[in-house]
Amino acid sequence: MQLHSVVVVSLVAALAVLPAAHAQAPAATTLLQNSARAMGGLAALRAVNNQIVESEGKQFDSSSTQQPLGATRQISTFRYTLTRDLSQPKLRLEWDGRNSARNENVRFVEVIDGNIGMLQEGAGKQTRLHPGRMATRLREELRNPVKLVLAGLAHKGLQRRADAELDGKTHAVVSFVENGDEFRVYLDPQSHLPTQVEILESDPLEGDSNYTLRYGDWRKVGALTLPHNLRYELNGKALLEEQIKSFQNNVSFVADPFAIPDAVRQQKTDTAPIASQWILRRVAGNVSYLDFGRPPTVEWQRLADGVHKITGTGHATILVEMNYHLVAIEGPLYDMRTKPVVQSIKEKFPNKPIRYAIPTHHHLDHAGGIRAFMAEGATIVVPLNAQNFYTKVARAAHSRKPDSLERTRTGVVIESFGGGPRILTDGARRVEIHPLPTSHADDLVVVYLPGEKILIEADHISPRNGQVRTAPLVKEFVDKLDKLGLDVATIVGIHGDQASLQAARAAAKIDK
Repeated sequence: MQLHSVVVVSLVAALAVLPAAHAQAPAATTLLQNSARAMGGLAALRAVNNQIVESEGKQFDSSSTQQPLGATRQISTFRYTLTRDLSQPKLRLEWDGRNSARNENVRFVEVIDGNIGMLQEGAGKQTRLHPGRMATRLREELRNPVKLVLAGLAHKGLQRRADAELDGKTHAVVSFVENGDEFRVYLDPQSHLPTQVEILESDPLEGDSNYTLRYGDWRKVGALTLPHNLRYELNGKALLEEQIKSFQNNVSFVADPFAIPDAVRQQKTDTAPIASQWILRRVAGNVSYLDFGRPPTVEWQRLADGVHKITGTGHATILVEMNYHLVAIEGPLYDMRTKPVVQSIKEKFPNKPIRYAIPTHHHLDHAGGIRAFMAEGATIVVPLNAQNFYTKVARAAHSRKPDSLERTRTGVVIESFGGGPRILTDGARRVEIHPLPTSHADDLVVVYLPGEKILIEADHISPRNGQVRTAPLVKEFVDKLDKLGLDVATIVGIHGDQASLQAARAAAKIDK
């Protein structure tokens, strides 16, 4: 029996209201001066020129879960050595991790020297560090509590915010803005030590977000008292937990740890240095983030009459022409990517509205741009188990970094279905949306075009040059696809290009 539900999300414009300043700057300065004393005193903080930090911990994923709105899962373990210069933007991060979700080692070295960064992954070649990754890493350096307290005290815009409840205690809150990011520092009423610092950020799916670093396990390190436990959260959900094993302050270096070869310094980039927790989450998952901050490229490829693949990044959108409207499959990554795709579609088909948009599944890189289609008035078609997720995405406020939907404030229609495929047809062309839950995502769908014998999928086959790599997900996918009984000639990936079903079977080692 076909199950069907339609949710209309009405978006009412609201003004963002920030807490009023609790007192003037001197009161905020006094609070941070108390923190400085609790950490060892201003003289001791200022005397730290550099640090070497040894740490280990775990990383978590709160958005690429199996279930929409599912529980956060651990995806990796790691250890690292961080060498930092506290007087200027210089650091060296040597990372050795294991991503259990992808069964891969994650090893890299990042070096930042002023406005130039270098990345070496594994034993690979040295390349210029992505400017967004560098900007994000340098922003994190400001949350090092030694630098945080000194920077706050030196900041002319330091102010006191309204007190806030945290862990059952009333904390004083001070804030300052640096490079467009607001840092809110929560101060323990008894110890005067920082308990946490929030960066007020924007997320493609969650909208206005608190990117929080919580400090714990404060211990003496020479003349200073420093936190040995760090926990990073996005809107209260864990992203990373670490336990620092050792600090070394004011180390004398035999060789310059921040040296970057001239060949790397001379490499050019067209990427904007946008700081975002999104990049670090992609690095944690050992997946690509390189298109973030780059000028958008939109390229059209004809798959069949009236069927187009729109590429330009590692993720594609598929467009299907109907008699009087259009059907789009996938709104990936973020608004900066999908909005130019929507604009290109409108320019190519000025007289046909985008009536439906179909996300393949809820993961952050595949659904992150769906709000651009919502802003166009497209009905979002998803399985019943994803309805609440997309309703939440539609309702999320994006006042800190307004996206397409925040600007238009249009109503959003989310149509969910169950009990079988959802069929879209205009009498001439038929588009079939089939639920295909896998261990990768419970809300995964494939889109089948019976007239062309084309199947559109994400993350399981991902063909390259007509070939499919052997992987456990390939076998699981082909096994489940066989049960649908579809006459498939070509599999088109949201990632990669396309391949025959026979190529997928060969990779799955299935004879049929």
